[in-house]
Amino acid sequence: MNMTIIIDGESNRQQQPTSSGFGVDAVWKADELQILWPASTGTNNLVTDIRSGATEFNAIVLPLDAAFETRLEAARQFWRALNGRPPGSAYGALPQQTKERHILNLRAHDARRAGATYREIAEVLLSRDPIAPRDWRDHHLRHKVRAILRRADRLVAGGYRDLLFYPHSRSRKSDR
Repeated sequence: MNMTIIIDGESNRQQQPTSSGFGVDAVWKADELQILWPASTGTNNLVTDIRSGATEFNAIVLPLDAAFETRLEAARQFWRALNGRPPGSAYGALPQQTKERHILNLRAHDARRAGATYREIAEVLLSRDPIAPRDWRDHHLRHKVRAILRRADRLVAGGYRDLLFYPHSRSRKSDR
């Protein structure tokens, strides 16, 4: 593993190899070391304040603010890239089960807006067998469809915006 250090503005610093995983470059600008490394979404940039002239660092300082978890994930991906490891799962990606639940909620909402009855929604989305009208009153899927439609109503009424902030909640009152 080697890192190319490019000198910018200060001629007294020498090019020195350090560790890297994927052709990571470092650029000195005044008293800062800017480390650039490629990612699938573009080039990531890390700025470090190294006034002592050191070409290595072994710690990343993260402010304990509302974006701490996001910064921590970025630091984790940086560490993985420096060590030649794949980036891992994307921070904030919805789990597959959650995606499927939201899809089901919206399909049920669309069916209700198209005029389908609750029983028809249950038969099409949740059951392989038709549900007899006499069984519908006490059928377990009746309650499940009602719950799905309540979640769909919340999602359509603005709850979809919470997906933009996942895994953080816009409506969370405290950082428990």
